[in-house]
Amino acid sequence: MLLRRIETAPGSAPVGVGPELQFSLERQVQNALNVFLPLKNPRQMPALMALLKAASEEVDEALASLHYVHFARFLPSLDGAMLMVITAYDGGLRSYIMDFVAVLGDPFNQILQFIADAPPLPVQRYASEFTDYIIERNLSQIGVWSAYPDNTVIDILARAKRP
Repeated sequence: MLLRRIETAPGSAPVGVGPELQFSLERQVQNALNVFLPLKNPRQMPALMALLKAASEEVDEALASLHYVHFARFLPSLDGAMLMVITAYDGGLRSYIMDFVAVLGDPFNQILQFIADAPPLPVQRYASEFTDYIIERNLSQIGVWSAYPDNTVIDILARAKRP
């Protein structure tokens, strides 16, 4: 299957990086979250990665229960100074983050203990602050490439062959 590039809509905001830029990806149902979280101390990256590995089953189950997450991954920067959170999802960003608070609040509390300038914890108590924190750090996109730009996770699951 060929990938097709989805361009920003005509008349949208100028292309650039930063949360202040808003533009539409017409014909695209998936949205992206791209957050770079600086660690308090890069020497803590191995401990953070061990925590993420230990939580992987809980995270997988929570993401599957949401029915609108295409993928999510945590990626350490090469120098170990930042943790990148990269996801593709259907729907609005604010409600997406709030659902993460509901189903994955505890793992995020553990992760954020490693992060410089983290929002107040626990995220369940400070959900609005956590949501604002993530939205402010989400990097705008220039474009999105997708093998299935018109399909939500629910569309894909409905067509999937189940054993």
